[in-house]
Amino acid sequence: MRLTWQTLRDRAELLDCLTRYAQGVDQRCWPLYDGAFHPDAQVHVPGYMEGTLGFVAFREMLAGTFDTLRLSGQHLLGNMQAEIDGDRARTVTEFLATTLEDAPGGGASREVTPGLYIDEFRHRDGEWRIVRHTIVRKAADGATLPFEMPVADAVRSTLATRWLLHSGH
Repeated sequence: MRLTWQTLRDRAELLDCLTRYAQGVDQRCWPLYDGAFHPDAQVHVPGYMEGTLGFVAFREMLAGTFDTLRLSGQHLLGNMQAEIDGDRARTVTEFLATTLEDAPGGGASREVTPGLYIDEFRHRDGEWRIVRHTIVRKAADGATLPFEMPVADAVRSTLATRWLLHSGH
């Protein structure tokens, strides 16, 4: 692919969109998460859930199922390949997600999940957003860790924080 200024700009905007998704999930900042998707977007996680969900139903599943024990998450977005064709784009992005949860009987458990995000984007109303988000988990391994409550409380206090107050997301 020949890189042009427009291609570079589109790639940066696609990565920015994926970053909104990842930080929205990690920080439970749902307006940030919502800002990554077009209203008709679908989420698919083969091997983890059957079929597809709308992105709002997926958010509700995350907020409802996981937030009772969840302390924090962190995504690292890695190599991204992008194919851009006018107002359509597809990307494959490597990720590493770490989730920290309260463990029964004290402490915390940590799950590290590597995988791929396979996304379809549309450029509408001057903005790239996801229309289909597929999460391919390559593995998931958990470990129980000692975790002191002051640290857990500090982590909890950062959730849903708008670190960049000037941001429109």
